Amino acid sequence: MIEGTIDAGACGFINIVKVKRKGLGFKVEIKTKCKLVEKYAEDIETLDKDVVFKKMPINPAYQKADILHAVCPVPCGVLKACEAEAGYAIKKCVKIDLEEKEE
Repeated sequence: MIEGTIDAGACGFINIVKVKRKGLGFKVEIKTKCKLVEKYAEDIETLDKDVVFKKMPINPAYQKADILHAVCPVPCGVLKACEAEAGYAIKKCVKIDLEEKEE
């Protein structure tokens, strides 16, 4: 099983994603205090093994994320966890740091 912590940033929600292989796919569990991510988690409880190969427009992890804020990092985190659980990726952090700079 893979467990990932996703700090969603400005909204302040910390999301714990657990992904475990289940048959020919993945069982996904997300612990969060965000009501929208809770609903999203219900919609993606199980994902097909091919989810890690599908492009964004046809990927169910992104298609079902239409209820989330456009830049919510949770769907990406779910897919990274699936990829790692399947052994297709190195278990390495993804990070986006933003800082204001003077021109």
